[in-house]
Amino acid sequence: MKRKLFLLIWAVMMTVAANAQFEKDTWYLGASLTSLNLSHSKNEGTRFGVEALGGAFVCDGLALLISLKGDWVKYGIDETSLGTQLRYYLQSNGLYGGVGLKYKHLSGDMSKEKNLVFLTPEVGYAFFLGRNVTVEPAVYCDVCTKDFSDWSKYGLKVGFGFYFK
Repeated sequence: MKRKLFLLIWAVMMTVAANAQFEKDTWYLGASLTSLNLSHSKNEGTRFGVEALGGAFVCDGLALLISLKGDWVKYGIDETSLGTQLRYYLQSNGLYGGVGLKYKHLSGDMSKEKNLVFLTPEVGYAFFLGRNVTVEPAVYCDVCTKDFSDWSKYGLKVGFGFYFK
C-alpha cells in the first residue's frame, strides 16, 4: 500500500514538473543515439548515429529546434545533416510529436556524393528523471523528397533532453 501511494505521488510530481518545462521561453538542449541498429533503407542497411538538438519554446508546448546529425560507417554511406523541427508537447504527460526538414549530405560507397532534402516526422515521450532532465525515446521517419524508395528510412532513437530558463 505504501509503495502504491509513493508511486502515485511520484507520478503526480513528474506530471507537474513536465508541465512547467514546456512553457514559453524555456530552452532545450538534447543529444540522441539514433537508429539503435534498427534503422533500415534500401541503400544502407542497418546503422548507428549521433544527433544534437537545441532550441527554445516559442509558446507553451511548442518548441522550435535545430539539429545536427552525423552517421559514419566503415563500409557504407556516410551521412551529415542539418535540420530544423517544430515539436509539440502534450502538456499533461510529456508525449510529443514533431515534424521538420533536414538537408543531408551523403557520401561514401556511391559513385558520387548526394545532397537531399527530407521531411522528418517523429513521435516520442519525454520521461523526466528530475526537474530538468529527460530520457526521450522516439520513433522517427526520414522521408526523402526526391528519391522516396531509395533514400527514405525509419528507426528508433533514444536521447537525453535538458530544459532550462
